[in-house]
Amino acid sequence: MFNAAYAVANGLLMMETRVTPEALDRAVATIAGMPNFAGINADRLRRELEANNNVHVGGYSVIDDRDFKAWIKAAREVRKFDFWSRYRKYLELRKRMARDVVEQLDGLTDDILDRLRDPLTEGEWDRRGLVVGDVQSGKTSNYTGLICKAVDAGYPLVIVMAGVHNSLRSQTQIRLDEGFFGFDTRLNLRADQQNQRIGAGALPGAPFLVAHSLTSSMESGDFKLSTAQGTKVIPGGKDPVVLVVKKHVSILDNLCEWLKVRVEKDDSVPGGEIVRGIPLLIIDDEADYASANTNEYRDQDGNINENANPTNTNKHIRRLLTLFEKSAYVGYTATPFANVFIHHEGWSRKYGEDLFPRSFIINIPAPSNYIGAEKVFGLGRPGPDGESRGLPIIRAVDDADTIFPPKHKKDLPVAELPGTLHEAVLAFILACAARRVRGDVSVNNSMLVHVTRFTLVQQQVARLIEEELTDIRRQLEYPGTGGDALDRLEALWRNDFKANFLALHEILADHQLTPVNWEEVRKQLFDAARRIEVREINGSAKDALDYAEHPNGLSVIAVGGDKLSRGLTLEGLSVSYFVRTSRMYDTLMQMGRWFGYRPGYGDLCRLYTSSELVTWYRHIAVATSELREEFDLMYATGQTPDQFGNRVRAHPNGMLITAANKMRAATKVRAGFSGTISETVSFDTASAVRNLETFSGFIAGLPTIQPERDRYIWTGVEGADVAALMERIETAKESWKANSRAIADYIADRLSDGLLNNWTVALLAGGRGGGRHDIGGYDIALTRRENKSPGQKGKYTIGRLVNPSDEMLDLDQAQIDAAFDATLAAWNLKKPPKRDQPSSPSGPFIRRQRDPSCGLLLVYPIDTGAGSTPLMGFAVSFPWDENAREIEYAENSVKQLEDLFD
Repeated sequence: MFNAAYAVANGLLMMETRVTPEALDRAVATIAGMPNFAGINADRLRRELEANNNVHVGGYSVIDDRDFKAWIKAAREVRKFDFWSRYRKYLELRKRMARDVVEQLDGLTDDILDRLRDPLTEGEWDRRGLVVGDVQSGKTSNYTGLICKAVDAGYPLVIVMAGVHNSLRSQTQIRLDEGFFGFDTRLNLRADQQNQRIGAGALPGAPFLVAHSLTSSMESGDFKLSTAQGTKVIPGGKDPVVLVVKKHVSILDNLCEWLKVRVEKDDSVPGGEIVRGIPLLIIDDEADYASANTNEYRDQDGNINENANPTNTNKHIRRLLTLFEKSAYVGYTATPFANVFIHHEGWSRKYGEDLFPRSFIINIPAPSNYIGAEKVFGLGRPGPDGESRGLPIIRAVDDADTIFPPKHKKDLPVAELPGTLHEAVLAFILACAARRVRGDVSVNNSMLVHVTRFTLVQQQVARLIEEELTDIRRQLEYPGTGGDALDRLEALWRNDFKANFLALHEILADHQLTPVNWEEVRKQLFDAARRIEVREINGSAKDALDYAEHPNGLSVIAVGGDKLSRGLTLEGLSVSYFVRTSRMYDTLMQMGRWFGYRPGYGDLCRLYTSSELVTWYRHIAVATSELREEFDLMYATGQTPDQFGNRVRAHPNGMLITAANKMRAATKVRAGFSGTISETVSFDTASAVRNLETFSGFIAGLPTIQPERDRYIWTGVEGADVAALMERIETAKESWKANSRAIADYIADRLSDGLLNNWTVALLAGGRGGGRHDIGGYDIALTRRENKSPGQKGKYTIGRLVNPSDEMLDLDQAQIDAAFDATLAAWNLKKPPKRDQPSSPSGPFIRRQRDPSCGLLLVYPIDTGAGSTPLMGFAVSFPWDENAREIEYAENSVKQLEDLFD
């Protein structure tokens, strides 16, 4: 009943020119007065309507090759876009997607299609693009909308490549069954009026639309040649065909075999075969995974080797694309670096062009109600009020290694669970109960446990969790029969959930979180606990966790490992328990699924993990964020995907990603610092005394000056002196970007061209709460920064070091205004709807204002507490220099960084 009431109320709001508090009140009052909705929870209805209509989106930016003509707007005037119209209604009425988000999706999918080709275009064409979004931010909804419009426009064949495990392929098929087909493909692969309608097809008055699938969401539902031939459906026939397949060589081989019915011989094309007159659209979900060619593609002289053999999956995707005279490829990913590192000239005689997104790259910011790394970890730059606050939801796991040793065998016996995992199970029960108090009874709740990659160990963990749950249910159903579960639940509620509610309510102010008291939660504990099931996740189709089969909601604790495919969505995910199970990067990518949308329960979410994983996820999230800033700069200056690829390959942040991914074929790594900022965020405490002495000696050698508002600022400092300073200090190997030796080499190189010879050096006193220390003869108030890695001995990791305003202290007002104008101009170029207008200049635009001869060194002495030696944090802001050369990182620095991800 609530979903129906929400749909009607939302329909009323759509008729309003603007959603105001008064409009919300009118809509809710109208619904409450309807006999069909008697007894509806009006407060909850208003709260959810208000939260959804408060969602705003940032403008997206597009880098393209400018080799296209806009066509979709004209096509929508003369062709029927029935699949899209039906899907849009489904998003608004059933999925409760915010109006701004739907509007952006409509505009974005139009922009993507414009940069592909009108399927009616004659001749040969081949378009390659990439869409970059955040982890679990709605990429499936995005490409479902794209598929709807592509089929409406006339694309007869769409192939969706959905990961390498049945679980993700099955879940993707379910989503397309609901959003595109409108019927359950498990019952019938071909469109038929008798099909069981679901999703968009089950909307009242929804038209029946014809499109066939030769795949289904069943375990055995992937593409089979015999099944396809048995249906008599042929590619490019009267009706459109949409397939959802795994990125497996055998599956892709069978696809090519099925397509032979349309193949002609043509020795002039790679592979010698071609399909004419049938436009193909390939959607590559998780495009950074398995699709990129990681084999060497150059000869010993560094030239493209046309006879080089690509990796298997890569060559089969390329084979499909080159087989068609007219083809379009769109990759979707949250970690685009593998795709951008593909060489833009990569080519093979047999398989044709590599998958570099040469036609376009689109960067989509997440909506305001998305809870991602920036909110969780507090990755924003420090401001006047100090450090950016993360969400107080991360709980340290420091007791798992004794039970799950990092390199344990597949037959490891597990007799007990870590105490932190027991606590995490209690936290999940509390989260389920509190959601029930808020009215979320018939909803999905998920908890993820990721402690081992071995199936036999997972089975033991699942059994122990089930035993724990059984005992808790007994205690809750029969109080007084022994056990302290209720006491532990109450203590955790009061010491954690209640204690942190106000802080979470403040940070998540637009999430409409309502207070919940213990007595209300206690009454719901048994009903919440008895609904929880324990499932093992091993990569099969049933791992899609049949939420659709549970209309009243499924509550599940999913125990999984490395086979838990990336991209799989665990609905209603509130508690995650993570320890490192294999290579660092693989574990981090698994951990990324924790982010997403948490409507009405963001304060109930908890992430149990080690400080090591948190530290490295922060590093990768910051690197990703900074490269996206570079993207916006290149968008504003009209750069192409090729130019962006070159920029990322030469960017210090690119080095981190390639080290993590083991994507470099050679041991030599080169990077350029032009237009970048390098800041220390990780420190080895063992080098604190030496670095303090080095910085103190450097500052003592500068002219004596008086402070300006707690800042000591020197101008006209020689570049050679700064380079010598960088050579003498020691930076932690985790501070890959602020590698002092590489910075020293870069400065020396630019000095050889007569540049970077004029520096501003600023010694910045701290704000509130820090101690004081003598730095080079000056009594300095130290900067206070919280240690984000308290469990790592000898390490001190902070959030972000530099306050954005500090990076402008060497600019005059005209330069600051010019940087802001350029930032605003870039924002104005982005497509509406957008409500994230910048209020200050962006870093890349600030660095463009500085003359190539001028550098900026910012020094932040950091108070670690207890009177210990201050850590000397520093940041180097480099001007844009189009002639700057790349610097070769020392081989041992690269190896050290790669070793961290083993």
